[in-house]
Amino acid sequence: MNFLYPLFLAGIAAVALPIILHMIRRHTRKRITFSSLMFLRTSIPRFKNRTRLENLLLLILRCIILCLLAFSFSRPFFTREAPLKQVSLRRRIVLLIDISASMRRVGIWDQAISEAQSVLKDIGQADRVCVMSFDQSTKTLIGFEQWAALEPARRTPVITEQISKLLPGWALTNLGNALVSAAEAIEDDQIDDGQETNTMSQVVLISDLQKGSNLEAMNAYEWPVETELVVKSIPCQGNTNAALQLVTDRSGSGSPDDDSLPSIRIINSSDATTERFQLNWADEMAEKTSSQGIDVYAPPGHSVVVRAPAREDGLKARKLILTGDDHDFDNALFLAPYLQQQVNILYIGSDDPNDSKEMLYYVQRAFGTTHALKPNVIYHPGDKTIAATDIETAHLVIAADKINSENLACLRRFLESGRTILLVMKSTDDVTTLTGLSGIETIESEEANVDRYAMLGRIEFKHPLLMPFSKPRFGDFTQIHFWKYRRINNEDLPNAQVLANFDSGDPAWLELPVGKGSLLIFTCGWHPSDSQLALSSKFVPLFYSILEYGGVFAGQQSQYFVGDNIPIPHLIKAASANMQIRKPDDSLVNLDAGQEAFAQTDLPGFYTIETSAGNHLFAVNLPARECQTAAMQIEDIERFGVSFKQSSGITVEQTTPAKRQRSFASMEYEQKLWRWMLVALLAVSLIEIWLAGWLTRSPSNLQREMK
Repeated sequence: MNFLYPLFLAGIAAVALPIILHMIRRHTRKRITFSSLMFLRTSIPRFKNRTRLENLLLLILRCIILCLLAFSFSRPFFTREAPLKQVSLRRRIVLLIDISASMRRVGIWDQAISEAQSVLKDIGQADRVCVMSFDQSTKTLIGFEQWAALEPARRTPVITEQISKLLPGWALTNLGNALVSAAEAIEDDQIDDGQETNTMSQVVLISDLQKGSNLEAMNAYEWPVETELVVKSIPCQGNTNAALQLVTDRSGSGSPDDDSLPSIRIINSSDATTERFQLNWADEMAEKTSSQGIDVYAPPGHSVVVRAPAREDGLKARKLILTGDDHDFDNALFLAPYLQQQVNILYIGSDDPNDSKEMLYYVQRAFGTTHALKPNVIYHPGDKTIAATDIETAHLVIAADKINSENLACLRRFLESGRTILLVMKSTDDVTTLTGLSGIETIESEEANVDRYAMLGRIEFKHPLLMPFSKPRFGDFTQIHFWKYRRINNEDLPNAQVLANFDSGDPAWLELPVGKGSLLIFTCGWHPSDSQLALSSKFVPLFYSILEYGGVFAGQQSQYFVGDNIPIPHLIKAASANMQIRKPDDSLVNLDAGQEAFAQTDLPGFYTIETSAGNHLFAVNLPARECQTAAMQIEDIERFGVSFKQSSGITVEQTTPAKRQRSFASMEYEQKLWRWMLVALLAVSLIEIWLAGWLTRSPSNLQREMK
């Protein structure tokens, strides 16, 4: 018999307590009342030995109770070991091979292939095998069903051929997702196979186990107790690895003509043996480097931020090269120029652009020039004909005036083609513009009666337009007062979605789908006579959100990472129907009409969006997390409840105790001997209570029983 918690057996020492109490008991002499003692003879009292044990049966029962209690808490169980000679184990194995960018380090990939081949040599005839590769995503090369369908003689050659085709890529390491996928593949095969007897499940991981591996997926997954993880850790030759990162401007603002040298962060690995490196410019093909490089000192495990060296005259350098470490897979940083979009905003109204009492005044000042955007606000009165090109090239239309029928027809087509118009109702007369744009004939509108001021009540923060304000620190609109607004019965707009209500319940902001486009309706203006919206801190981010909702990426960046989805700027999509992207390896990818993003960023380098209107460049770099190449601690995986089997790089002391404890817990859980001990304890306690009551009866009770 074994015990899951043997320390509780120390409670057996409490048996000494009833023994001691039985030995030191002192009986009070029985007193009998007599009417007179004159006829009684005086005698010397008889003394008993006070250390003599009395009521031995009662004492034994009490000791048994304490022993049973200690045994119950120690959780006893019987070990059952099947003779190994009579059991033939059949294994279910997932071979998990890391192909992330860190596997490009010197000597690692050849070792990984050798480890995979050695695992295949140990595969038995009855085993079932699945082969997976992983980086940022997990891919199944050979599934369990494919393995079973192959002839036994062809299984190993087929897998060897698949593994020989593998090469490490440039994506980051999502180890958590890979482990979850492997464990789930085993569980699915257990259900499909149905043969659970004498089956052992293993995940064989071949990886460099670099510190930057992502394990977040393991937080929401319970690792199967019966599945073992065998780690084949691949050591690298040379520990020093330094990486480059671009330090971006948090504000995202500044002059687009600012040609100052970028700030670069140099990160050195924690196990590095070198701290001196060189930073140089190079052309895109790295055929020519600058002679004006700088020396950078970064201690092991630390990072430093430096200004990039000056470019040489005549060298069109967009690539920084770091030298001096042992591994060069992360020593290049590609820097693309900012992709500045010219955004046309068409304002339809008769406002004076220099009058601070009008809405146009605030629109012009809300959109400032940044690295990403170059806004151009165009304004026209609504009663005069607007050129069709001004409407077609507009990225956002703001209608704040009565519009004639000719302009309404153009704007209606603009809406139906999938564009966005913001309609601001400065008065109830603007309902005619609403009917013309929406195509709804009868819409009633009236001036609302506002007592002092109105405030926004319910706001639909889940809508993409208002999602930037969803966090509590950004979503407080209570400081904005609205002096007047126009009441619209939203039942007249059956397909409209109310984005925000006033505290009276009347709709403040609405969205009405028209064809493929969206008509945004504000029942109140932002000029001072209507509200405080233009003077609040919410005005500028609200209008940038409207601009992005209309298809313009206001925060368009020029630096991305491998695996990112790259949004296609609306300006480029509108300029050309036929687009293709040239990748760093000079291959071309055609973009479908209406495609919103490009996902094939599997290489670091420069990507060119080629259109009939011109080319646009953006850069893709290695993810910073993948550059953390110091070895991961095995405890980082073990804390998720993963059971290990002894392998290279893992000591017996790290794995055996935890595995043995889980096995004992499983056996104890099946047997549940503690329950039967509690039943025995209850029975002995009842006997002890009855016996103690019987032995402590008083003489008067005894006489009554005898009668």
